[in-house]
Amino acid sequence: MLLLALILIFCANAFCQQTDPGSGPAAEAATPAGTPAKPILPTLLQSITVTATREPEELKSVPQAVTMLTPEAIETRSAETPNEMLTSEPGIWSVRVAAQGSPIVRGQIGNRILYLWDGIRINNGALFSGPNGFFNQIPPNAIDHMEVLRGPGAVQYGSDAIGGVVNIFTRRVDYNDPAPHFGGDISARYGTVDGEKSSMANFWFVNRRFSFTGGATGQMVDDYRAPGIGIIPSTGFDAAGGSMSLGYRLAAGQTLRLSWIHDRRFDVATYTQSKMNASGIPRIVGPFEQRGLLRLSHEVDHLGRLSSGLNSYLYYQYYDAIRDTTVETTTLLNRTRQNTGQRMYGGGVQNSNLISKLRLVYGFDYRAEDLNSDKALFATTKTTGSVLTSIPNGNIPPGGYNVTDGFALATLRPTARLTLSLGARFESAVLESHPRPQDALSPFTVDSLRLHKRWNSLTWSTGAVYDAGSGISLVTSIAAGFRAPTFSDTLSTGVPVYASGVASVPSTQIQPERSITYDLGLRHVSRNVHVSLTAYSTELTDVLYSSPAGTIDIPGVGVVQAMANHNISSAHVRGVEGAFTWHLHGPWTLLANATYTRGQDTYRNVPLRFIPPLNGTAGVRWEKPDSRWWVDTSVLLADRLRRHAPEDEIDAGFSRDPGYGSPSATNPPLRPDFSIPGFAVANVRVGFTVWRESARKLELFTSVNNLFNLRYREAYSQQELLAPGTGAVLGGRLRF
Repeated sequence: MLLLALILIFCANAFCQQTDPGSGPAAEAATPAGTPAKPILPTLLQSITVTATREPEELKSVPQAVTMLTPEAIETRSAETPNEMLTSEPGIWSVRVAAQGSPIVRGQIGNRILYLWDGIRINNGALFSGPNGFFNQIPPNAIDHMEVLRGPGAVQYGSDAIGGVVNIFTRRVDYNDPAPHFGGDISARYGTVDGEKSSMANFWFVNRRFSFTGGATGQMVDDYRAPGIGIIPSTGFDAAGGSMSLGYRLAAGQTLRLSWIHDRRFDVATYTQSKMNASGIPRIVGPFEQRGLLRLSHEVDHLGRLSSGLNSYLYYQYYDAIRDTTVETTTLLNRTRQNTGQRMYGGGVQNSNLISKLRLVYGFDYRAEDLNSDKALFATTKTTGSVLTSIPNGNIPPGGYNVTDGFALATLRPTARLTLSLGARFESAVLESHPRPQDALSPFTVDSLRLHKRWNSLTWSTGAVYDAGSGISLVTSIAAGFRAPTFSDTLSTGVPVYASGVASVPSTQIQPERSITYDLGLRHVSRNVHVSLTAYSTELTDVLYSSPAGTIDIPGVGVVQAMANHNISSAHVRGVEGAFTWHLHGPWTLLANATYTRGQDTYRNVPLRFIPPLNGTAGVRWEKPDSRWWVDTSVLLADRLRRHAPEDEIDAGFSRDPGYGSPSATNPPLRPDFSIPGFAVANVRVGFTVWRESARKLELFTSVNNLFNLRYREAYSQQELLAPGTGAVLGGRLRF
C-alpha cells in the first residue's frame, strides 16, 4: 500500500506543476536517422500505440490502459525470454519459469490472454487454460518493442482477449532516403546464475525500393542456482531462432512486405513433478518444439476519399512439438510421447477512412486451423530393459477450427478536448473433430467425441478521453470480451502439469466464456512528470468450472481423479494500477508503479485463481545526455499472497517442493495456510559506451539480479522451488 500512497502523493505534486505548452508528442522532435538510441525509461504517455485501435494513435487519446515497452527498455533489461521482458510493468504479473512462463494480466492467464505477432494472433484452437509457453516461443532478438493492452481486446482482435492483448513487434526498417544504407549489430551475453550463453546478430539494408531486416538468436541456458540450495534441476533449455522482413516499394505509398519468424527450442525442462520418479528420470520433458509464422502484406496509403490506409494480409503459421511424460512403477518405466502438429492459414483486409473529425477502421479476418496430436506409450521393463510399444487410448482428436469475423472501430473528436470511441465485432467459430478409435478412452466412444460446434459472438466497446487541461486527462471505457471453447476445453483427456493426480476429461457441451470490463482512469503529462492511475472491474459470466467426474484410468499414468468442464461459474476481478515517472533536473529519473488485484469466484464465493499479490516497482536511473554511462537500479516488491483458491490446494506450485508434485502428507504446502511469502528483490544494471563514431559504437553492459541473494518464491511460478539467487549478466553489443 505504501507504493500506492506514494503514487497518489506524486500525482498531487504533479497536478500543481504548470504544464509546459511546448511539451507533449506534437512538440517532440523526431530523432534524426543514425542518431544513437539512448537506453531510457519508457515514456508511457507520449508513445504511439497501434494495438488498442489497430491504427497508429497517440497513447493519450486511447481510452483503454496500454503498457508500452520500448526497444531501449528491452535492451536495458537483458531478459532471457519475452516473458521476463515484462517484469516490473504495472498491471502485469510476470514471473520467471525457465523456458515457460505466462504473464498474468488483470488476474487472467493462458487462453484468456491473446498473444499477437505484428498483429497476427498466435493463440489457436488448441491453446489450454493456465500457464503455457506460447508467449516465450519468440526469439528475443527478433523483438523490437511490445504493447500490452490491459483489459478486453475482443473488438479489436476477437476471442481470448479477456484479460489483455500482448502484441510483439519485430524489427523492421522503412524508406527514409533515396541513397542505400545498411547497418546492424552483433551482441553476446553470459549469465552466471544459470550459465546462460546467448549470441545475437542483426543486419538491415534499405534503398529507394527495397528494405530488409534479418536477425538470428542462439541460446544455451543451464539449470539455475537458488540461495542455500544450489542447482535446481530441470530448469534449463536450448533455443535457436530468427526473423526476417523484406519490403518492396511498389509505388509511392504502396509497400509489399514478406515477414517470417521462426523459433526452435530443445530439452525444455519442467521442474514441477520432476522428482516424482524414484530413479530420478524427470517426469515431464520437451525434447523439441518449433513455432514459425510467415506473412505477406500489402499496405497502401491514401486512396482518396475512400481510404486513408488499406492493409491486406495473408499468413501461415506452424507449430510442432514433442512432449515426454515418464511415470515409474516398481517394475516399469512408462514413457508417453505426444507429438503435436498445428497449422494455421489466415488472412484479412483492414481499411481506415478519415471523414472530418471521424476516423473509421473496419475490416474482416478469416483463419482455418488444422490441429493434430498423436500419442505412443513405451513401457520399459526395468529388470530386462525390454520395451513394449503401444498406442494408448485417450488423445485429443484431430480436427479443424475455423473462424470468420468482421469488425468496425470509430474514433470521433467532437471538440478539441474530447475524444470518443466505439467499436463492435461479430465472430463465428466452428470446431470440428475427426476422432479415431485410439482417441476414445472408456467410458467415452468415438461417436461421443465427434463434434461439429459453431459459436457466434458479438462484442462491443465504448470509451472517452477528456482533456481537462494542465496536462490532465480523464479516461473511461466499457468493453465486452469472450473466449470461444478450444479443443483442450472440450476434448482433452489427460493429466495437467500443475497437479499430479488430476485429469481432464471431454466436456462437449460447453459454451463461450464472456466478460464486461469497466475502466476509469486519470493521466497527467508534463515536461518532467508522467502519471497514470486506472481502476477497473471485470465481470465474468459463463465461466468454465471443473468439477469432479469420478476417476479415470489413463494408460501409462494410472487411476486419477477426473474433472469435467461446465459453464456454471461466475466471477469478478477488480483492481487498481498506477505508474509514475519523474525526470528530475539533471541526470536523475525516478520510477514507481504499483498494482492491486482482487478476484472472487462469485458462484462458489471463494477467491479466484491466478490473482497476484499486491506488487510494484521502485527505481532510480542516472544518465547524462552526453555521458557514456548509465546506471539503473530497481526494487521489485511483492506482498504476501494472502488469499488462495481451492484449486491451489492441489497445485504443485504451492507445495514445499513442486518437484514432488501436488501438496500431500509427505510434501506439505509451503505454508500451512497456502500463502506465499512476499519479497523485495534489488537489481542493478549498468551500461557503458566504449567507442562511438556516428551511429557505430561498442557498448558493454552488466546487470546484477537479486543483489542480496534473497530466498523467495514467486506466486504462480508453477515450476519453481525458489527463484534464482544472485547472478550477473555480462554482455556487449557492436553496432555498425
